[in-house]
Order: sequence, then structure tokens, then C-alpha cells
Amino acid sequence: VTYTPPVALPPPPPYPSGSPTVFIRPVASMAIKENHKHVGLDGRVYLPYLHEWRANTHDLTELIVWMSSLFGAEPPCYARPAGGRTSRPPPYAQASVATASATPVTSSASPASFGSSAVAASSFGSSAASSFGSSTTAASQRSQADVAREVAEANLAAEAARRADAEEARAAAEEARAKAEEGRRLASLRVQAASKVRSELTSLYAAMREELRTDLRDQKLLEAGRREIEDLIEDAGRRKAELARANEDMDGAIEELSTWLEGVREDRTPGDGDTDGGDDGGADRLALPSDVHSAQMLALSAESAAIDDCVYHLDRALARGGLTLDAYLKEVRRLGKRQFMAKAHLIKIGQVRAAAAS
Repeated sequence: VTYTPPVALPPPPPYPSGSPTVFIRPVASMAIKENHKHVGLDGRVYLPYLHEWRANTHDLTELIVWMSSLFGAEPPCYARPAGGRTSRPPPYAQASVATASATPVTSSASPASFGSSAVAASSFGSSAASSFGSSTTAASQRSQADVAREVAEANLAAEAARRADAEEARAAAEEARAKAEEGRRLASLRVQAASKVRSELTSLYAAMREELRTDLRDQKLLEAGRREIEDLIEDAGRRKAELARANEDMDGAIEELSTWLEGVREDRTPGDGDTDGGDDGGADRLALPSDVHSAQMLALSAESAAIDDCVYHLDRALARGGLTLDAYLKEVRRLGKRQFMAKAHLIKIGQVRAAAAS
């Protein structure tokens, strides 16, 4: 028994870019087979051809051929019994054999009645049931090997498309992963470069700061040295001027002393060893007191100077270890008393001369 189920194929608005929606519309004497592989209980057809629809490679003719071959092998509908009881559909093997050898026999619904319903649902302009019935009749005349070959080719094409999509998705994922890895590598390189530049700049800044500090310290030292040198130059100038004035004073004193000596030589009377007037008799005859007080002052001054010389030589002897400390102290006390008395006598004579002069 061959079933010719009415098919409604209204193309949706996105057709042909989108796949059409196909429904099996059984008449009252037919029922949709439960748990069918390609047809749901609501009558909607689910085929790999519809799922893999491509506008440039798929069309309605091949879709009808697909449905003809698949539904010829496993009909989606079966006839209800006349008494109203539901009977089980014929086995898959019997339906296949009947499809290949028997003449098509339709149920209570005729192709003409399905054609009117198809015209109401679609815009094809002709009966969908008549077209599908003729296509089913033509497909039933094919050999089972040709149908299997076409199904296998369609499955291979679908598998190739799926593999191509999977390869494209894998390539896209690999490219995205490579881009992400490259981005991470570039980010890591940027971080490393920034860290290295920051480290180099920090080291350079520290070195320049230390160099500037050294230069400032050296500049301060040089400035202090310059001021010190200027002070030394100024002090040397002052000392030079003082030495020049002291030299002038010394020259004046030497000139006065020379004049005084000449006057003394001229006023001195010859005698006591000075027979020819050429020798002055030594240094003792250069200072001649004019009165008693002058003679006393000259003697006391000589004594005080001699005591100073004696104390100096005692210090040298103590330093060399030639004199004990007790002996040194004893002699110093004795000489100190004599020098004190000499200086007191000199002061007293000075006071008397001052009183006599006033």
C-alpha cells in the first residue's frame, strides 16, 4: 500500500534565503505515525536538507525529491480503519516493498481536494498535493540503490559542510587564541619595557642627583676657597703696607741712630787709651752717664737683663737634665728677688728724676 499524504509547503518571508516550513496535513481518514523520525505529532517536517538550507545550493525541487525518497521508505501517515478504531501502521519493511512494487493507492482524500487546501496555504498557483503525488510516483519507479546513493551523497555533502563549518570555527578560534596570545605577549613586553625604562630612569636620576650634589659641594668649597684666598690677598696687602711703613720707620730710626752716634763721636774727649782718636774703646764706652742717677739706672738695667739671661740658661739646664728641680727653684727665687729689687730701684729713681724735672 502506498500512502500519498497531503503536504502544505507555504514559503516563509525569508525564503529563499531561509528554509521553507513544511507540514503534513492528513485528511480525516489518515493519522500521523507516532515517533516518526522526520515528522512531529503536529505534522511539521524535520529534515537535514531543511536544517542545512543554503540559498545558492538548495531549492524546492530537491526538497520534494528528498521527501519523496524518505517518506517512500518510511511513510509518515497511515489509514484509519472504517469502523473508527485506530490500527497500527504497516511495518517498515512492507511499506518499503510496497513502495518499490505496487501501484499508488490513495486514501479517502484525493489529490484534487489536497490541491485546493495547498492553494489556500501557498502562492505556488498549482495543487501541492498533485505535484507531490506525481513526484512520489516518479520516485517510486527508481531503484532502491539510486535512492540510497542520493541519500548517501546528500549526507556526505552535509557532513562536508559541517566539517567545513567546524574547520572554519576552529580556524577562527585558533586565530582568536593567537591574537589573544599575541596581545598578552605584547602586553607583557610593554610591561617589561616600561619596568626597564623606569628602572633605568630611576638609576639615571639617582646618578644625576648625586653628581649634582657633588658639584654643588665642590662649588661651595671652591667659593669658600675663593673667599679665603681673597681674604689672604687682602691681608697680605695690609701686611705689605705695614711692612713698608715699618721699613720706613726702621730707616728713619737707623738714620737717627747714625746721627746720634756721629754726635757722640764728635762730643767725646780723647783719653784713656784713645791716643789717636781712631778707636772708641768698645761698646761700654758708647753709653756714658751724665749724672749719678743715670749711672745707677744704667747699672740696674744691666743687672736686670743679666738676671733674665741667667734664668734663660737655668731653664735650658733644667730641660737638658743638668740641673735638679730643687736647685733650679732655689736659684730662680734668689735671682727673682735681686731682679725685683733692681726694678724697684729703677722705678724709684725714675720717680725722683720726674719730681726733680717738675
